[in-house]
Amino acid sequence: MELKKIKPYHIQKASELIDNQGIPKDSIWSQYYVLIDGKEYPFKHLLRTAYNLISNDKLKFLSNDSNRDYIKKLGFEFTYYEGGYNFFTKQELEFYSSIVNTDYRTSNPKHKYYGQKLYPVIAKAKYWAEQLLIDDFKLKQDGNWLNGHVARIKPYFWPRIYTDVDKDVFFNVEVNGSEKFISYKLDGYFETTKALPEHKIKLLQEYKDLIDWEWPKILFDTLDDYNWERLLSESREYVQRYLPHHNHLKKILSKETKIARITWNTNQWVKPSGLLGKSINPSFEKENGFGHEEWIFDGDKIINGFKYAFLEPIHKFRSKYEGKIFDISLYSRDGKSGKNYWVTTLKDVEVINKNQADEVLRHYKREGWFDEMKQDLYNLSLNSQQLDEWVKEDSSQLFNIRFDALQINQVPNLLTPVLDPKDVPSSRYTLMDIPITIQQKYEKQIKTGFSFDDTGSEDADLDTNGTRKGTKNEIELIFKHNVLQKKFLKYLQHKYGKSFVKRECRASGASRIDITQRTKDGGYIFYEIKTYNNLRSSIREGVGQLLEYCLYPNVKEAEKVVLVSHVSPSEELITYFNHIKKFINIPFSYIHFDTEKGEIISEI
Repeated sequence: MELKKIKPYHIQKASELIDNQGIPKDSIWSQYYVLIDGKEYPFKHLLRTAYNLISNDKLKFLSNDSNRDYIKKLGFEFTYYEGGYNFFTKQELEFYSSIVNTDYRTSNPKHKYYGQKLYPVIAKAKYWAEQLLIDDFKLKQDGNWLNGHVARIKPYFWPRIYTDVDKDVFFNVEVNGSEKFISYKLDGYFETTKALPEHKIKLLQEYKDLIDWEWPKILFDTLDDYNWERLLSESREYVQRYLPHHNHLKKILSKETKIARITWNTNQWVKPSGLLGKSINPSFEKENGFGHEEWIFDGDKIINGFKYAFLEPIHKFRSKYEGKIFDISLYSRDGKSGKNYWVTTLKDVEVINKNQADEVLRHYKREGWFDEMKQDLYNLSLNSQQLDEWVKEDSSQLFNIRFDALQINQVPNLLTPVLDPKDVPSSRYTLMDIPITIQQKYEKQIKTGFSFDDTGSEDADLDTNGTRKGTKNEIELIFKHNVLQKKFLKYLQHKYGKSFVKRECRASGASRIDITQRTKDGGYIFYEIKTYNNLRSSIREGVGQLLEYCLYPNVKEAEKVVLVSHVSPSEELITYFNHIKKFINIPFSYIHFDTEKGEIISEI
């Protein structure tokens, strides 16, 4: 038997040769390893190397019990790895870190075996990533040890596992020779040739900060504490823990920017506004006097933090869009003037399925909201039975999207004229592509401050420059107002006593103060409650009323006035509140009150 020609001396010399030359790609996989001076060598490759030293020929043999027993009798021990790879060794990692980021030259004899000495590291990184594959994830291996554009040793190997298309986020394992660690993490394309667009990188970074994104790193010097069992256990646990984040990011990073037309409404889309300004072209809204989107910003009807609504452009191809997430800019067309107006951009709009729509409809009916919607139409002498027709066979005729309800509070009070017709691709009710630069242009325009020079001419076209010609005052959420007043009253009475806190006290004339508190010193605090979707509207209306209650016509009835709302103030509005306090020079504050928790969330 050819194997019997191999003696312990040959095996020892073969191990030294492997230390110097590494292991060819096709010889790395081996379930059995031979232990020599504390190091592990692939059984078959070791013996073939030893035999080649004797005969300069290739040994053909099987890795079976008989042949392994022969090597054991020569005084060598074996280790076994089910997956076919021994764990990362200090020797191979030290070699990698010693040459990382250096130039490679084929003409340099010292560089001849770089590949063979790096192949085990690359193969083990790939094997590690393969063990983390779940569900429909696929593997993207990283098998090249040279940078693509320069002949230089790569700083790290990072095979990835991903779902759908490998274009945004993924899980990866990493062997980093430059910084001497191995790691695993959820990641996205930042600085590679596949880098995401700038706005998506910003979104990814913000999400990282939001969830305190972990990136476990294991230094080369501490790898003695690890083996495959521990490493795979910890990295699999990480994948399972971060899988919901991966799935969420996959949705929002793959989202597209769209624009959609919604029915004309002069009640801020809180409730139907009637025939004025509706489409003059043959359509449902022309025939019936209302459209599907009349209630899209009704903040009284929120379910678990989401606003459920309907967009006609989604309905036409709902099965195509189901489960997808979009940033959708909304515009509306005044049928009377024929002018288009930019409404807002809703972020992370999710297209819901039929089962979700059915559940939302059941909730609306339980809460009496569906009947309220019908009453809204009845009050305008419109056909309220049409809502029953919509949902008779398919509740997705009334609900096909959802979005974070807090966005309702960010919708501008006034509409912005679309001055460039090219910004609106079509006046049809279809979901259309739109460059993110157009969305950003209008977001910037909405936030633009005072300018005396901007359209400040006597010849200015008032119809064009008036941001919402002919619309009614903004609609306050009456139901939410009543709930907030009731719960805030209970909160104050519990804190200060019923005899010190009353509601609807009379002010000058026939006005009524929402809540009045008598202080221990005999003074009074006036509370005005406002529940507009947009906090700026609440400020505009509420501060004026508080000042009138307190100061009209030439008195000071309260020692402090307080505006109360259900809306959390943005940093911009916090600055505005503080500016108001300094400007009016009387004790004034704002309270954000949570009706669900029945407590004050913040006070300015």
